[in-house]
Amino acid sequence: MRTVYTIAIAAVMTACGHVAAADLTSQASTRNAYISGYVSAILQLKFHLQHIPVQVDGGKVSIGDVPVEEENAISHAVRKIQGVRTVQFTQPPAAQSDSSQEALSQKNLGIAPIPQQFPNSTAGKYSIGLNTKDMERAGIYHLPDGFLPPGRLFQPLIADPKWPAFSVAYTYYSPYHPNGLKDVIPVSIGDTIPFERGSWPDHWQWEAGMQADAFAYFNMDTVHSDLQNTDFMVGGYFAARHRNFSLLVRYYHQSSHLGDEFLIANPAYYYGLRQKISYEELNAIASFDLLHRTVRFYAGAGYLVDVAPAGLGHWRFHYGAEYHGAPFFHKGTCFVSPVAGIDFKNWSENNYDTDISAVGGIQLTNGKPDSSKLQLLLEFYRGHSPYGQFYVDKIQYFGLGIHFYF
Repeated sequence: MRTVYTIAIAAVMTACGHVAAADLTSQASTRNAYISGYVSAILQLKFHLQHIPVQVDGGKVSIGDVPVEEENAISHAVRKIQGVRTVQFTQPPAAQSDSSQEALSQKNLGIAPIPQQFPNSTAGKYSIGLNTKDMERAGIYHLPDGFLPPGRLFQPLIADPKWPAFSVAYTYYSPYHPNGLKDVIPVSIGDTIPFERGSWPDHWQWEAGMQADAFAYFNMDTVHSDLQNTDFMVGGYFAARHRNFSLLVRYYHQSSHLGDEFLIANPAYYYGLRQKISYEELNAIASFDLLHRTVRFYAGAGYLVDVAPAGLGHWRFHYGAEYHGAPFFHKGTCFVSPVAGIDFKNWSENNYDTDISAVGGIQLTNGKPDSSKLQLLLEFYRGHSPYGQFYVDKIQYFGLGIHFYF
């Protein structure tokens, strides 16, 4: 009987030991999953790095290949997580074929590999994200090369009221406007279209394409919401980027045309005040990003040629700053983040007086560097009218606008 009791007690103790071990294993697995999710969230929301593999084993965190310049900041942020003891970054294999590198990158990005029956296909080069591990380590700004590529090397200037985009806004002019406008709807139909993008040594990229837009605004205090003026612009551009630095050089034509309804209601313009406003502008703008793309500064200058009227001022200066915050909400592939910007222009025609435009609001993207952008912005403008025929008029307005960039 004593032997039976001994065997029973041993069986119970063994079972309890297995249960305890299973419980500890479950707790460790849960803790590892929690830390892994926390690290992935930091990479996405703070550093804008998507699809980076993360492995956690008992407080030891292993993070997939990230840009070298981000490693110290990422390590510092991850070590603040409770339970993290060490942080290391995996390196790509020293010798790996281009095809295997691209396959690995596509796997990390969740992109299906190119079917073997199309060995010469370039579909992978147009995937959202990066093509090779070497490109990933070059920085988070590398976009796909090729014909009609997604994204832009030089990002839109969100506070510039004459930057090409699809947009509509409501603006309230106060306290003054020379033509007595109050409730105004400005619209814009256009965008920046890259035709070709390529790479240079040392992680440089270049891009060539065109910009085009029609900027118009309507007086909502008239019976038929009369069109006041339309500015047409079209031209070519060349852009280059190296990590945080980007440059845009463009040459474009702009001409201005008064609306028929405006001319009917203001015959003095038809019989004398109306001018032909037309010019070409050679324009260059340099931009630099700081703090993981959170802050951006830009500055540039333009020179007008073939101007009408002949005495129109030739020099124009342009500068400003932007804030692009980390996403504070996302659902599925929709990421919502705060944005703000302030833009300044000085034109010799107006004695270099400063025109100020400021915006702030939210931006919706799919969370990737070459995503389209939808912005809902509060707007403020004070200075000379940005619309051709009325460039000498001083105005001020507040507004709410929707802006979309492909």
